[in-house]
Amino acid sequence: MPNVAPSPEAAPPTPAPQIAASLIEELEPVPAATPPVAVTTTGGPASGPALPAALLDAARRIADTHRAEHGTPITAAHLGTRMGIALPVATAALAQL
Repeated sequence: MPNVAPSPEAAPPTPAPQIAASLIEELEPVPAATPPVAVTTTGGPASGPALPAALLDAARRIADTHRAEHGTPITAAHLGTRMGIALPVATAALAQL
């Protein structure tokens, strides 16, 4: 019997799409499951978005430490730098302290 190459219809499907899909999954970060965060609200008119209680606690601790060490209130820019958050979020945090 002569050697005959199998026809393209009889060839098993190649796993390339599965490999490509697994590479894409490896490259795309999967968001970690985060526990729900308590959000504090103020009784007065909102000066910005309500921020998580943990963020406000950290901002308060940093602001208090800054005032104790330097004798002046912390600026929103400095708070944002210390916390690694955006300036609008730091500004909102200071407004809610």
